[in-house]
Amino acid sequence: MSKGDDLKDNMPWLDDSEEQAENSRGREFLRINLFELAVLFLKNKKWIVGTAVAVMILAGIILFLTPNKYSSHARILPSGKGDRLSALQELAQMNGLTNMDENSSELFPVILRSRHIRNAVLDKEYPLNDKNINLRDYFDTRDPDRLLASLAKITSVSMDKKSGVIDVSVETTSSRLSQAVLQAYITELENYNIHKRRSQAKQASKYLEKQLVEIEKELKEAEDKLEKFQNSNRGWAASSNPEILKMLARFQRDIEIKTKTYLTLRQEYELAKLNAQKDIPVVRVLDQPSLPTVKSGPRRLSAIILAGFAAFMTAYIVVIVLNALKRAGSGPDRESFKELREDFKKEFPRVNQIIEKTREKSKSRRKVEA
Repeated sequence: MSKGDDLKDNMPWLDDSEEQAENSRGREFLRINLFELAVLFLKNKKWIVGTAVAVMILAGIILFLTPNKYSSHARILPSGKGDRLSALQELAQMNGLTNMDENSSELFPVILRSRHIRNAVLDKEYPLNDKNINLRDYFDTRDPDRLLASLAKITSVSMDKKSGVIDVSVETTSSRLSQAVLQAYITELENYNIHKRRSQAKQASKYLEKQLVEIEKELKEAEDKLEKFQNSNRGWAASSNPEILKMLARFQRDIEIKTKTYLTLRQEYELAKLNAQKDIPVVRVLDQPSLPTVKSGPRRLSAIILAGFAAFMTAYIVVIVLNALKRAGSGPDRESFKELREDFKKEFPRVNQIIEKTREKSKSRRKVEA
């Protein structure tokens, strides 16, 4: 549908000549608006361009005072599925025995972001400008929550869902510091897996061993009871006495349950011992923490250009709005504009006072210049 058809639908009382006139006025209105925008820019180009240049200069000063940042990167390979012990664990899972995915690397990102690891990283000392410092001094705070938040800002942990590869990076104002902090993360991750996870496996094996001793004792007692009952009832095999048959069934059922429990615990115990005795490295680091030689930020030129463009557009929009308000105050909408000004004065009296004072200063300045 053309603009003319749309106009005709909205105003059906127009005939063809009036419709053509209205269309020509609409096109003329569009041209006038575009022309007025260009005129507005030319009249106020010094202020618009000056504002953009001033913002760019200010942004440049701030950015050049901001120190360079260097990002160190490391890459960790997935683990827990490629070794011989993991194959035994998968076989156990197929048999429905247990879920032994404790050594999988899927939890590494969670562990690296944990408060336990970050507190350990914060407690270490690192080289900076030919001396060792603590991250509390680097972040210039002693508040625990702010320290954790600041460390989280300079740390990035991500995992590729398809390959399982984990990328870790740390960004600081020093290349050596970035590398040292990232190395601390890797070291603490290895310590956690060696001491925490492996100690949990040892505790599990000890617990299962204790349970095995108890169930073995109970099984032996149940077998002794059955043997004693059979000895006291010599004809139990051919007996039709319901009381004897009931007791035999009870003893045999008890022995069967305890035997199955013992076998299941025994399998769990053997798998726990294998996991506790595992001697391959849990954390497989493909790329060790790098020592960056090229800064990762800030991107000064892009930021300065973006700030200048934003200031240019903002200043231009302010000019357009002020011009529209000026026209509304002197055109056919003058009464509505006055009502709007009165409402504005009532709602924002302090802002209106500031505007009035600014106008008075501007008028007095013009009189002096004249």
